[in-house]
Amino acid sequence: MLSHEKSTDLLDSTMDVLGADSTTSTPQSGTGLIDEWLEELRKAENATEITATLEQVKTQLESGQVNATELSQLFDTLATQTAEFSTLMGSEGDIAPRLEGLSSALRSLSGQLGNQ
Repeated sequence: MLSHEKSTDLLDSTMDVLGADSTTSTPQSGTGLIDEWLEELRKAENATEITATLEQVKTQLESGQVNATELSQLFDTLATQTAEFSTLMGSEGDIAPRLEGLSSALRSLSGQLGNQ
């Protein structure tokens, strides 16, 4: 399972990437971070679905021809899976609410992509 420190670092980095100015970032800006998430999530028992969706997101971003509609749907799915995963974290600590925040940011990104 993810350590609290590693989870916190990854959540901070992810929120930074999601909040970055879209005029200065590229879709590929987040692929290194996705790799870090995949490495950690593969160690978790309950993260198979999130891992599969993240792999699809990475493939889409690396394709060179991003399909905004498909990517929007993937981010929406990932937002739902992240919210569900947060319920498995229990009530102790700040990881569950931070995962909820990440879920909201992913859903917002999905909406932005869907409106392009």
